[in-house]
Amino acid sequence: MNRLCIYVTYNRQCKICEYAGNVLKSLKECCSRLCLVCNYDSIEEGKEYADVYADDIFCRENKGYDSGAYKDVLCEILGWDEVRKYDELILANDSFFGFFYPLQNTFDLMDKQNCDFWGMTGQIPGEFSNPTYKFDAHVHSYFLVFKKKVLNSGIFRRFWEELVYPENFREAIINFEIGINTCLKEHGFQGISYIDIYDIRLKKNENPYYSRIDELIGDYRFPVMKKKCVLIRNAGFGGTLNVLDYLKKKNFYPTDWILTYLENQFYISGIGENPCNSLEIFYKKHSNVYIYGTGVCGKNLALYFDYKGWNYKGFIVTDYTCTDMDAIGIDSAQITDNTGIIISVINKKAADEIAEHIGERCKRSQLFFISDCNTIKLPE
Repeated sequence: MNRLCIYVTYNRQCKICEYAGNVLKSLKECCSRLCLVCNYDSIEEGKEYADVYADDIFCRENKGYDSGAYKDVLCEILGWDEVRKYDELILANDSFFGFFYPLQNTFDLMDKQNCDFWGMTGQIPGEFSNPTYKFDAHVHSYFLVFKKKVLNSGIFRRFWEELVYPENFREAIINFEIGINTCLKEHGFQGISYIDIYDIRLKKNENPYYSRIDELIGDYRFPVMKKKCVLIRNAGFGGTLNVLDYLKKKNFYPTDWILTYLENQFYISGIGENPCNSLEIFYKKHSNVYIYGTGVCGKNLALYFDYKGWNYKGFIVTDYTCTDMDAIGIDSAQITDNTGIIISVINKKAADEIAEHIGERCKRSQLFFISDCNTIKLPE
């Protein structure tokens, strides 16, 4: 198959990571031309992971997220005459680890499906909140494949030429991910996802690459895992730990690449060298540790502690009526100078209110704020 692939990467270190080099290797095995787009001025580290596989390397201003990079390459750098020489177009970004199974197997499977474009996962109709935005069923955009019929259409070209560079993550999802699905479907093109083949039933607003990642990889040979799966703010974090055990046991993938990302999510500026696990530094400084809060983050922290073989005294909560876990009130907790408390909420304002409620029971240095972790905190 004569395929063109555009792979977009970005990080603050202007670095090509080894896991991305592994992705490029698999992509190159399945395409004729591989274009790497770096959303930064120049590659400062890891260029050797790109040079081996990329036919072209383009560096650009970090404008418009991955969709801005796709737009520039399709409309200006390569141009439509070049793009339309290919039978298929792959658009992918660096937001996932993989491939755990041969990528060619996925293409062989999807080539048999009656569709005009496809991706790895998708969602049924649902809605965003704050403010409310209702969306239709769509295929996720971190890995998309468009067939010849789409490439040759004026609709596809017009979408990219008229795309407004998104200025935030929400706009990126609405303008590009949902936008291109809506545009193509309105003009008669059929899109499906890898998981649609297995008739996996989803709930409203359920994102399968969070909620079912261990099931997808273990039972359906799903070839990738989103990097965000390792974040403890996601409900499917326990499944991610299962995936790590599975991949290590089967020797399918260098799990150290995933573990590094998992550990470094706890980095807080000023606590240890960047990047590092600031939570581990905090844990080792205190003989007793409590987890404040029993929400998603709190429960996932408990799973993480078990995974690491760490001990914690228990959960602390403010309101007993709002938890389904065994917990104690702050007034009942045995707090000494050697006690550390992890405030496991990602809302900065709420975390500060909790710290104020704790009051004089401990020093500020005895508190660790998940809301301050550079990777875990929610994007603005």
